[in-house]
Amino acid sequence: MIDINSIWNNQIPTGDIIIKTRIDQIQNLRCYGATNHITGNRMYIMQFSKNIDPNNFNKAKFKGVRIEIFDFDDYKELNIYLLDNELKEIFSYFIQDILDVIKDVNIEVEALNLTSNIIFKWKSLFDKVLFNGLTIERQKGLIGELLYLNMLLDLNYPIDLILTNWTGCDFDDKDFIFGALGLEIKFTSSKVPTLKITSERQLEDQNLNELYLHLYIAEEVKEKGISLNSIINQVRINLTKIQIALNSFNEKLVLIGYYEEDSENYNRQYAIKSEKTFLIEEGFPKLISKDLKTGIYNTSYNIEISACEPFLFDLDMLIKKLLPNGQ
Repeated sequence: MIDINSIWNNQIPTGDIIIKTRIDQIQNLRCYGATNHITGNRMYIMQFSKNIDPNNFNKAKFKGVRIEIFDFDDYKELNIYLLDNELKEIFSYFIQDILDVIKDVNIEVEALNLTSNIIFKWKSLFDKVLFNGLTIERQKGLIGELLYLNMLLDLNYPIDLILTNWTGCDFDDKDFIFGALGLEIKFTSSKVPTLKITSERQLEDQNLNELYLHLYIAEEVKEKGISLNSIINQVRINLTKIQIALNSFNEKLVLIGYYEEDSENYNRQYAIKSEKTFLIEEGFPKLISKDLKTGIYNTSYNIEISACEPFLFDLDMLIKKLLPNGQ
């Protein structure tokens, strides 16, 4: 039996972004277990002849996993890439199933057809595992980020810089990074609005010269409000003339965990009541890593907004700071 987990677990960094190990037990095909050294995400790779047209993989896309065909000079390559590391165990069973089915196959086309069948069998299971999609809190957080992103688009901020500066799927970073300036976005619909901080790292200004926090205060409404779907559609409209930018935006949404098939769950509507910008500087009420005793980490806490009022910052002044060359 091929132990794909052992292949992944025993891979040693080589300096390359993708660490790739040939699966020797499959002698007649070019199959590899691989790891993205930067993200730690696991991959399965199968290389095959350029004259093969794998059309059956066109719709082989599902939540938690990205499946792509790459066309190189001398061969094509099937990549099955795990996006959500919390699904490592189920992903291992998935790839193991593929390997068990193709291990004695000699013909690439047959191996690809069998792999396609396995993929579509497992698609329904992955979809069930992630059926709930984004939590309500993650939806609100994403709405806030996209409201800010869309505001920058309306101000004609360079589109390529907006998408580059929006960290999106990187939950350990600030929501936007503009050079040495960081920006956190918060969105609250609580009846008693507070700032909910999810970790001691969120308001740290490490490697930044300036750090700001922009807060949207909203209330839930039944109609004529903003939903996650509506703000996504608005951003897409603003990007529609630049296909590369639109593709980049849609890819980031997938990495965040937004899938079109879940869209019926994202119609909860909000009306924006007010918004505030704060400068995170000395004296701002916060907990950061150096404030915590050894052994304490991933600390979440709430801040009363009234305690932040002395640190209010003019939004127009911040926007000028964000514009390239202060334009």
